[in-house]
Amino acid sequence: MVFTYPDLVKTMGPFKLTVQSGTFKPSEIVMMLGQNGTGKTTLIKLLAGMLQPDGDDIEMPKMSVSLKPQTIAPKFEGSVQELLYLKLKDNWASALFKSEVMGPLRIDELMDNQV
Repeated sequence: MVFTYPDLVKTMGPFKLTVQSGTFKPSEIVMMLGQNGTGKTTLIKLLAGMLQPDGDDIEMPKMSVSLKPQTIAPKFEGSVQELLYLKLKDNWASALFKSEVMGPLRIDELMDNQV
């Protein structure tokens, strides 16, 4: 089975996204990367049926998508060290955690930073 998508156009204020038609196989995984404001989220929302493309005559096949939120809203007020202690208790200070996680991710440099 192959999903075929028609040419799509979506206008949102001064922004206009134009996408050429294409096909997807059910087992395919497609990842998009790009600069802010280029239409990545708009395209995903079109494919997921969360947004309707311009024009009433376009029928979209059903597709499952995964979308990463664009904003981070931390729910913890405190330092990185305080958060690690809260979540991991004394395990965050273990030699294994330091060598396998904190070292490679250079977390020591962030310990006093606010989350």
